[in-house]
Amino acid sequence: MNKSGIGLLMLLFCLIYTVVSMEQAYAEMKSPPAGYPLGVSTKTNLTAGETLYFNTDQLQEKQVVGQFLARNVTSTGSSGLSKSGFQNYQGAQNNWTLDQLDPAVVSERISGSDMIRWYANSTSFRYLNDEQLHYYIENVPSEKEMTDALQYYPNLKQNFSERVYQGSLQTFPSFVENGISNFSQVTENIQSVSDYYAELTDLNRTVAFNFAVQAAEINTEKKVINTNDWGGQSAIQINIALKKGETNQAVIIVDVDGQIDHFQQAQDISINYTNYDPDTMLPPYLILNYKHFPTFNFSGSTFFHAAAYPSLPGDEEYSFEGNQGVFFEGKYADKEIPLIKSDNHTIPNELKERTYKMATHLVHNFNDEKQEIQFKSNASLFIGTVLAPRASVVLDDTQGKVLGSVISGYDIHTNMSISAEESNATFDYGDFPSLEDIAGGEVEAPLKQGSPFDYTGAEKRKLYSISQKIPVYSQYRPIQNITITDRLAENLTISAQDIVIKDEFGTDASARFTVAMSENNDLVIEATPESLADTEFYGKTYTFDLIGDVTIRQETIADPTIDQIVVPNTAAVTLNEETKESNEALLQVRLIQGEPVNVTYENEDGQEIAPPERLTGRIGMNYRTKAKEISGYTLIEQPKNAAGVISSEKQTVHYRYQGQLAFSSVPTQLNFGTHELSKENEEYTVESKDKDLVVTDTRALGSNWQLRATVNKPLTGKKTQAVLPEALVYVEDDKKLTLQTNLSTIIHSAVTTTHEDCNVTQDWTTSDTGLKVDVKSGEALADHYSGEVRWELYDVVDNE
Repeated sequence: MNKSGIGLLMLLFCLIYTVVSMEQAYAEMKSPPAGYPLGVSTKTNLTAGETLYFNTDQLQEKQVVGQFLARNVTSTGSSGLSKSGFQNYQGAQNNWTLDQLDPAVVSERISGSDMIRWYANSTSFRYLNDEQLHYYIENVPSEKEMTDALQYYPNLKQNFSERVYQGSLQTFPSFVENGISNFSQVTENIQSVSDYYAELTDLNRTVAFNFAVQAAEINTEKKVINTNDWGGQSAIQINIALKKGETNQAVIIVDVDGQIDHFQQAQDISINYTNYDPDTMLPPYLILNYKHFPTFNFSGSTFFHAAAYPSLPGDEEYSFEGNQGVFFEGKYADKEIPLIKSDNHTIPNELKERTYKMATHLVHNFNDEKQEIQFKSNASLFIGTVLAPRASVVLDDTQGKVLGSVISGYDIHTNMSISAEESNATFDYGDFPSLEDIAGGEVEAPLKQGSPFDYTGAEKRKLYSISQKIPVYSQYRPIQNITITDRLAENLTISAQDIVIKDEFGTDASARFTVAMSENNDLVIEATPESLADTEFYGKTYTFDLIGDVTIRQETIADPTIDQIVVPNTAAVTLNEETKESNEALLQVRLIQGEPVNVTYENEDGQEIAPPERLTGRIGMNYRTKAKEISGYTLIEQPKNAAGVISSEKQTVHYRYQGQLAFSSVPTQLNFGTHELSKENEEYTVESKDKDLVVTDTRALGSNWQLRATVNKPLTGKKTQAVLPEALVYVEDDKKLTLQTNLSTIIHSAVTTTHEDCNVTQDWTTSDTGLKVDVKSGEALADHYSGEVRWELYDVVDNE
């Protein structure tokens, strides 16, 4: 149901008091949803949790318009053919638009032929310019019921069908937002709303108000007499001082206790607003919680007065004396701006605008009343929203009238007309503020969010963030503790000192909380006592960034079928005794391919001496390499990164080898040929060899080496045993070196400039270089000579 607007009137009443011992058990206090301060009934003129009875006979000549909600709508009349029309706005001045009013009546069913005719009447359900309004009926009357009701008016049947609203309850925001899916839940919703406001006051706290109010009182201690009233009856006097210069909406909730003697027969209510200018300021909301009044019967003389008193100059303030037996209006009569003076059934024209404005901000909450409430005052109007969650209500237009919404958890019996102007006298929900600073506010569940990332190893990063709204400060409902707990997964590592805390403005707020980690990996964040005592701490949203790292098992990283891991997590907040759990946050860690690990095998000169290897895998995967056995080389040392973890950066493992100086080939036979004895000195060259004498040097380029030769056995004749002791010589660069027995002779020195083999004997058979046999004249005998030479390699330095 849609409707927005303002309009209400206020009045005085007579309270009939009876002392009854009552024990009321209330459900856990839960505030109505935002935008619906009166729950599902917020935007209605009449709401009955059970049946709404219209006396159609007494309403024949009267206009009845507005928005109505009931489980059943029926009549106590017999005609149904209203001359003025039911839900007929034609020719009226109305603040509502068509879409705000339509459908005008919402019910589970209607019953009775009279009511069917009322719905089908040609003058019913017409808007300003004859547009057709609709009604929602969950269970429409049967064909037989329709025939019986309209047998003499068959042309009205089409009217009835055309006006049926075709949507469902789920199309009504008021039902959806209040969690109502069927009509049986309407009464429960009305009672829940009433209980919420009733529990904001009690015997120990008769008045509660928000930050826009400086002070408020009700005359619980003293009897107050309005000397201006001819009856001289006692009054319920409520004095409210707004804060000077305040621009926010004020809300005051007052407990009216029927066990107080001078409230028993009170016939006057006096409400006084100081520091209030009705022409420039928002009208305050006032909710009156009537308790311990088992019977209400609003008959006889009732009076209502409300007045505004603009701010006094400077620091001067009005003096509240309601509890000292002084009628407030009389004391400050020269400052008074009348708002409401309801001493009869009409409202003075000069006060109508102010009265309506103030009345739309007044609620009479008869929370614990269980007897039928009757409005039959013949002296004045009862003005304001009537909230009767556990009692039926009777509205008798012939005796008195209620200007405002009437909400009953049970039945409403009415013969009361409602004009288009009067239909605007519903509760003004449009600017109703949050009551957190009165009720303390419900603690909101934490909002937790995971921070997805690509896994790049066990390094610190933001894993989760927790947002926690702290309720606004309430002097009535102090907060003793605020604790956020978060049981972290075993594979998460977070340190208390790494938690980043900021307020909603991005300012560091770490001093507001203590942070600790338990042995079970539980994160515990608590508001400090200093924060709880500081009003500036409240009403803000704080964000906690959880910085840490994630450990992932090797088998998980290596599994090609797993692309990511998801770590679910929830946090919880405890405020006083109330605990709420956050949403489940998912930390998504994507497993991605890392950069390769290249493995090289190099000599001291950086030259590859074996094929390289390339290891691939996901970031975080362990790798292990090993040295190769390479002929001619010896590993210098094991690389420090021989084993490690694949990362987002390229890595190279260098295996460095030290080369060797060695013979790769050594001849076992050198043949100098067969020669005739000569009288001359002769020098014989090698004619053949079974192998070459080859030196391999794989050491670093620039290395020096020497080839040395030692005669182990001089040339010796086989038959004669004749010895040629100095016959073996080495010739190089026209230099002749005689090889000595048991003494090495350097026959060749070299610097390694390449790692290619050095064949020392390559040119021995064709050049003057090499090992030769030098025979002096007359020294040799005819014989077969043989000897033995030992070749040796030496690693030397440059200046050796």
